[in-house]
Amino acid sequence: MIEIVKRESVRKKDGPIVTISHMDYHIICRVIDLMADIGMDDEELSFLLGKANNYVFSYIANPNDKNKFKSDQVNLLPYLLNCYCTDLYSNDCPKGNIQLFYSQKIENDEEKGFSHIIYDSNGKGTRIIWTKKINQKGAFRKTNKDLLDLLIKWIDEGILDLPTPSIDIWKKLISESQFEFSISDLEKCIKILSTKSILNKQTIDGIINYWKSHPQTSIIIHYINAYNAFKPKDMCLHMADDVVFENIHDGNTTMSLKGKDAFLEQAVSVLNLFVNRKQTITSILHRNNISEITIDYEAKLAKDLPNRLRKGQELRLKGKSIFEFSEDGKIVKLVDVTG
Repeated sequence: MIEIVKRESVRKKDGPIVTISHMDYHIICRVIDLMADIGMDDEELSFLLGKANNYVFSYIANPNDKNKFKSDQVNLLPYLLNCYCTDLYSNDCPKGNIQLFYSQKIENDEEKGFSHIIYDSNGKGTRIIWTKKINQKGAFRKTNKDLLDLLIKWIDEGILDLPTPSIDIWKKLISESQFEFSISDLEKCIKILSTKSILNKQTIDGIINYWKSHPQTSIIIHYINAYNAFKPKDMCLHMADDVVFENIHDGNTTMSLKGKDAFLEQAVSVLNLFVNRKQTITSILHRNNISEITIDYEAKLAKDLPNRLRKGQELRLKGKSIFEFSEDGKIVKLVDVTG
């Protein structure tokens, strides 16, 4: 748990200055207070936000850290910390920035953290020390067997076939489990399943996701992520040299290509058509060497198209993609179907 120690009446001195906005600093202080109120530690909050363990502590304790809470994370905090939005940030928070003097790192055998000094308009200083106890090596936390068994059951039933952030797993457990568990219990169980390669773990759009280990799923997710990120070379990473690509719309084949080079050339040629684009997998089905996914597709056009679609127009479609794999795990055929 993060602890704050305040020592008043620090005499003003010149020193290194770190600048942070009043609102960011206000949120930092409130997050620490609210975590303490509900007994949540920073590692648990990091886990639910889909970040690495040190994310929240690093951001809270180190003003030099550039990892500020993003707007989508701030929107989640009232839910995760069981509070109102006004408990987290208030309209009367001063505008502008606050200067932190003597920002120093603290690290010893028992704790780590940072300290700094804040001066008010009258020159009165307050030293703030943010510390966290270091977990001793070899510390043991008992596994919640009921929770582990339920997660394995869900995996067997296909509930975690698609990339799922930890917060969604946690929400489902809260609504469906018939036993008590902590966030730390869930974090440990997922770590066990990931270590045993029962679950895959990967950062997608800045959030750590988990899904049932399956080589074809991982390849498909890599392809979709590359598509969404406008990285055509990465889209081709797992393709066979003689890959076949087809696009089918309303039952008619509108495009047919053969070969990785031809696919790459086509993928590069359409990049400038979109301001943004995103495919979201909504289901996945494996049948031996063939995998079929359904997708929700959205995009915003960057220019007018011959089919009367106009620059700035937003597209929303549903479709499916069918991947055929070789024995060595290469994509030998990809068919996109819409309409």
